[in-house]
Amino acid sequence: MTKKLGQNFKELKESARDIPEVREYLESFSVAVGNLVHARRIQMGLTQMELANLAGTKQATISKIEAAKENVTMETLNGIFAALRLAQLIPVFADEDAATFTNA
Repeated sequence: MTKKLGQNFKELKESARDIPEVREYLESFSVAVGNLVHARRIQMGLTQMELANLAGTKQATISKIEAAKENVTMETLNGIFAALRLAQLIPVFADEDAATFTNA
């Protein structure tokens, strides 16, 4: 059986989730946003520099966001999300109780 390129990394990433601190980081909002920005940028065929220009920010900011290492303002995220044409985010909750909203 031949392994595909990246398969060992995928296995490592999955086994790393057994470490609570790693799992917490991988499931953090900053990683989720970074993954979303990276995936959509690639889907649109944009470089980090091109996205930065469209969003009115710097390439280094895009790089840090994609690496989940940047504290960003809502203004910066709004610009990036608009440039990526992200119309809406649909939350996925870790527990079902959090998904139940009531108007008080």
